[in-house]
Amino acid sequence: MPVVEIDSDLCENSQTCEAVCPEDVFAIENGLVKVVSSADCTLCWKCVENCSSGAIRLDD
Repeated sequence: MPVVEIDSDLCENSQTCEAVCPEDVFAIENGLVKVVSSADCTLCWKCVENCSSGAIRLDD
């Protein structure tokens, strides 16, 4: 199962990852992006490719 993590020290909270993810792995909670469904990740890498701060890590 893929593991999706957001490094909170690097995250600029642009919310781009949530916007580009086709599988709804991310959600906005209390104004911040959170990983809510890592198991649904298909490793398309759209979140990583679009994250300007480099805060997202994917492991399979």
